[in-house]
Amino acid sequence: MEKFKLIAAWKAHLELGLKRARTSQKEARQGMRVDGSNRPANRGERATVTSQGYLTQGLTQRTAALEEALVRLERVGADPRNQVVMGALVLAEHENGVLLRFALLPGGDATLFSVDGASAVVLSLQAPLVQPFLGLRTGDAAELNLPGRQGEWAVLCID
Repeated sequence: MEKFKLIAAWKAHLELGLKRARTSQKEARQGMRVDGSNRPANRGERATVTSQGYLTQGLTQRTAALEEALVRLERVGADPRNQVVMGALVLAEHENGVLLRFALLPGGDATLFSVDGASAVVLSLQAPLVQPFLGLRTGDAAELNLPGRQGEWAVLCID
């Protein structure tokens, strides 16, 4: 899998998410407008305006997180890594032969991407699956105790 293409696809994914969040944020703000001429007449209307306010706040946070992930992604770059760190594309093998490919990229949210016929899950450094792998190099092994992923995983390749 070409890491450069994966990063480009991830960037496009984040940009689309940001565009959608901004559109939703704008729509939510319009729903909470209250001025002298448009004052909620009853409790139900006031509750709706309050709910729209909470929605707007959540979308503002999501927008900021996506913007930050895009800035951090530009800094990460596609250059090769020699250990499991931010920006690494990792191929690991379970003791029973199952393969796992994951990329550590800003904003990683366990989205599965396929590029040129190969797939990788995009994860963040905080993902429980990633924690045991951090800092490992090719040939090292990690012991996982996550549901469906228990056992020893050998790091086959890091890009």
